[in-house]
Amino acid sequence: MLSPRFLLTGIFLLIHFLGFSQEYRSLLLLAQENTKKEKYKDAIKLLQEAKSLKGKDTGYNENVNLYLGNNYEALNKIDSSIFYYGEAVKFNERKKNIASLSFLYSRLGNIELSFTHRYANAVDYFKKQLACEKTQKDSVSLFDCLNNIGLAYKSLKINDSALFYFNKVAENNSIHNQSKNAALLLTADTYSKQRRFDLALSNYDKAISLFSLSKDSSSLCIAFANKGDCLMQLKRFDESIVALQKAKNYITSAISLSNKSSLYHNFAFVYNQQKDYYKAFYYKNLENLTKDSINTESIGNAVAEMTAKYELRQQQDSLYISKQKLALADVKAEERQRNFVVLLVGAIILGLLLIAFYSNKQLRLKNKLQQQEATQNELQLTYQYKLSESELKAIRSQMNPHFIFNVLNSIESYIMDNEKVIASRLIQKFAGLSRLILENSTKSLVTADREWKALKLYTELEAMRYSDSFTYSFNVDENLQLQHILLPPMLIQPLIENAILHGLIVEPKPDSHLEVSLAQLENGICITVSDNGIGISDKVKTPTQKMLKQQSIGISSIKERLEMINAQTKSDMASLTISPGINNRGTIATICLPILNQNKLS
Repeated sequence: MLSPRFLLTGIFLLIHFLGFSQEYRSLLLLAQENTKKEKYKDAIKLLQEAKSLKGKDTGYNENVNLYLGNNYEALNKIDSSIFYYGEAVKFNERKKNIASLSFLYSRLGNIELSFTHRYANAVDYFKKQLACEKTQKDSVSLFDCLNNIGLAYKSLKINDSALFYFNKVAENNSIHNQSKNAALLLTADTYSKQRRFDLALSNYDKAISLFSLSKDSSSLCIAFANKGDCLMQLKRFDESIVALQKAKNYITSAISLSNKSSLYHNFAFVYNQQKDYYKAFYYKNLENLTKDSINTESIGNAVAEMTAKYELRQQQDSLYISKQKLALADVKAEERQRNFVVLLVGAIILGLLLIAFYSNKQLRLKNKLQQQEATQNELQLTYQYKLSESELKAIRSQMNPHFIFNVLNSIESYIMDNEKVIASRLIQKFAGLSRLILENSTKSLVTADREWKALKLYTELEAMRYSDSFTYSFNVDENLQLQHILLPPMLIQPLIENAILHGLIVEPKPDSHLEVSLAQLENGICITVSDNGIGISDKVKTPTQKMLKQQSIGISSIKERLEMINAQTKSDMASLTISPGINNRGTIATICLPILNQNKLS
């Protein structure tokens, strides 16, 4: 069944078809059919083709941007969706098209609320939607909009404003009010957050009663789960268990992994308080497995979103380059026309020929400057593409399939050996590492304490996987405060991976040790990864080992990123050196960096 968003988009398509020429209309009809069949990529190709008819087709309409934004949103390509929705807003604001603006403000508000988490922006968009809704007759969208404003205020922790909007919906008995049940649940959640538990429980009971009448299983699951949490905070554990069990009975495919994780967490806590440790341990494991699924899904979404940003940048830059080429072509055409005039007039008056010659010279100079500018822009775009590709490579190298597969195999092995505590610890550390990598990968620079924590977790996981066949230590200069130092994320981990895989576990020794240290220089910092493994000269013993060493996990990616840092900071401070250890035992790899800030790498 199609969502209301796609039905509304279909209505907009039919409205704008009136008076359109055949080619543009055919492309939009085909795009609409692909959207209905959830073939969003095919729909986008057709809409981009329709967009190219601007200036060529009298039926062209800028609302094609609305349909592009809608399909990109369905693919979770949020940056592209925001860009095209923004273009559609500009057009409809000029046309004062209230219905389209209401829809667009609603979509942008939901994106800011659910994806970008810029809640203040969400409030602004929803209030603009509310102004549009008030100019129209009483509608379902009006009450949904009021709830959304309340949700945005709740996310901003402005709970009194949130309750104001929730109550406006909960107390309205209009026949168009289909959001009353949700408003009661949201009101109860807000009271619970304020620890006004009596009011929270009263509203939960009202919401559950209405959801039961409408047989809304998903909402019943959430309502009972939140009621159970409220009772748990009141230490009414027996009643809490009853509510949580009811929530579990109403779990459907629509319930998010996050909600399931919270439910299992509360089960584990309550059973632990009741000293039923077997059930507590069971639900704790369910919670950890669910969190692991959330992290795996989030990493996939992060890579998809970064790919979407890269694609949008390509489209925008391609459009810019096309405009530059058209401008150059126009200049050349103008030059040819001017030369023709010069030749024609030159046969009559010598003075006019001299003037035309001077103008022609000036035009050539202008053309040369434009060509130089275009060349410079192309070089800048090439650099931006390399930066995006480098960031994508860094994510893939840090969480490569081989590492994930080995960790999961280790977890399975511990579970099969009935070592549940070790398996649980391994799951928790792996989930923590995945969450840190996901959060760090969205930024060009992160604080050193976050990156240091990720490196420690990774090393702990590798040590556990190889049965503690090596020891490790992490050392930081006493004068350094990690929370005030910025590092490029995912830069040091490949060196640690190399030290373990190609140094310590090739020929394990009783005293195998890995050391990671962070030291301060006069105008920068150095991170050193050293091991006492087989060393550089002894590593190449078989053709297979030689091939692995030559590929050198992540080294080429590190060098590429260091070159980019030097280019951006206009220095040669960023460097990587790899040398043998003392007496040719082990390997020492050192990365030196200048003092970085967000402005330097933005």
